[in-house]
Amino acid sequence: MEEANATIRIWFENLAVIKDGDNTPLPISALDTNSHVHGGLRIQINNRYVPYLGFFGPDDVCFSTWIEELDNVVKALDSQANSTYTFDEGEQGQPAFLFEKKGEMVYLSIVDAEFSGGKNSAEWQKIPFAYMDFLEQYRKFRKEFIDEVRRGSPANSDKWLAAFLRRPA
Repeated sequence: MEEANATIRIWFENLAVIKDGDNTPLPISALDTNSHVHGGLRIQINNRYVPYLGFFGPDDVCFSTWIEELDNVVKALDSQANSTYTFDEGEQGQPAFLFEKKGEMVYLSIVDAEFSGGKNSAEWQKIPFAYMDFLEQYRKFRKEFIDEVRRGSPANSDKWLAAFLRRPA
């Protein structure tokens, strides 16, 4: 599959380290096992950007949270031809993300959150993309993210990755 023909694309932008108790973005070189990596997670489905990924805007995605959840999506959808997975972060006002696999296709819907009061998006119901495109894009994104963290913080990246990205790519 050529990336230009993909039904879904996944990448990151503007990575920064966020220390507990301080939301000042720091360079990746400041990474330690008590910090978080935030930035822009970009998911584009059929030329539309998925909204609501970041809490305080599009560049405030907590990557340890989203990578773990995308790992869970892969695990759930890989298990059978027809399956579902819902990611409900439980943050104040954030909606939930419902992934539904039917055969070779996946459908993303932004739905009401069970706990946070986040509401669905009428424009984001059953948006289709190919499952194989998703797998390829996610594996590429995950590898590039890990490579970028290792390049930016060679001394601390392996400890952080072991603590926050528990499953291998």
